[in-house]
Amino acid sequence: MTKSDFIKFFDVSRETIKDFFEYERLLFKWNSNINLVSKKTLGHTWRRHFIDSGQLVNHVHASGKRWVDIGSGAGFPGLVVGLLLRDRQIECDLVLIEKNKKKVFFLNEVIRKLKLRIKVLNEDVFLLDNLNGDIFTARAFAELNKLLEIAFHHGKEKSVCLFLKGENYQFELDKTLKYWFFDYYIYNSVSSFSGKVIRVKNISKR
Repeated sequence: MTKSDFIKFFDVSRETIKDFFEYERLLFKWNSNINLVSKKTLGHTWRRHFIDSGQLVNHVHASGKRWVDIGSGAGFPGLVVGLLLRDRQIECDLVLIEKNKKKVFFLNEVIRKLKLRIKVLNEDVFLLDNLNGDIFTARAFAELNKLLEIAFHHGKEKSVCLFLKGENYQFELDKTLKYWFFDYYIYNSVSSFSGKVIRVKNISKR
């Protein structure tokens, strides 16, 4: 998948595409000084990062909800989600959680440049008070078991989770089912043959 695939898949405006090009430019610039993403993936930014992250907006209704992105890093999926929600004129309270100060500086710089209405918390998610999230997302942050622990603590009764996972998703899923009750559905990733999107709700302890 290329930049043209991204445009076709998400059907975004010219203004939003310009914002993604600026995001890409900032990512390349900052990545030379701080380790935001693997250098091997920079040549595949639109597929590996933008499309991979952006697919989440198609699996949840975000209007009027509080969306909590855990361990946002370079903004995947949080910043990509924010750009796509704005393009679709969906009002959503989007909160990014990131512990690393340097990455927080980067996140805030992108938010400032692209004039996004996104809040970034430079905190350890395990130490925060209840965030009352409606939607939780994460990519390459922790195993599914830990992610459900976070969502259970910071969520509501009807909260929904969307977690991007790789080829070891079944191992993580089997392990997590030993500790938690939850409903789930698995979507095939549109950016990777081995990738999955795991949608989780109704979380409770065993």
